[in-house]
Amino acid sequence: MKKFIFLFGLLTSLILSSCASNEIVIQPNAPVSFVAKTERKGDYSFIIPSNFQLIENESLVFESENIYRAYLIYKGEGYIQDLVNFYDREMPKAGWKKISALIGKDAILAFQKDNQIIVIKIQYGLTNTYLRMLLTR
Repeated sequence: MKKFIFLFGLLTSLILSSCASNEIVIQPNAPVSFVAKTERKGDYSFIIPSNFQLIENESLVFESENIYRAYLIYKGEGYIQDLVNFYDREMPKAGWKKISALIGKDAILAFQKDNQIIVIKIQYGLTNTYLRMLLTR
């Protein structure tokens, strides 16, 4: 009986500790101060936080003569609301006008400049925050 109680206690502590560690893994990273960095892709010029890096092997680009379309994926650290505030502050400085926003568990922002449109989806991953950007006209 003592062995059973010991094993039950050990199993319970393992289950509870594994649940706690999983919860920590999916939490967003600590607050970060964002520094604006200008990215140029084709004839697009837009802003991303300097701590975000392009994931080239997961991004898609179509370029032909004067046509440029892209689906770009960046990863870095930051809270969704802080990134929304960053884009609300920095994109107008680069000439972009916010035309739409949907903020919930994830955030989707759309900006327009002349005939160009950028749609940005901000979402958490297991260890990073992702910016998924669609560049279109």
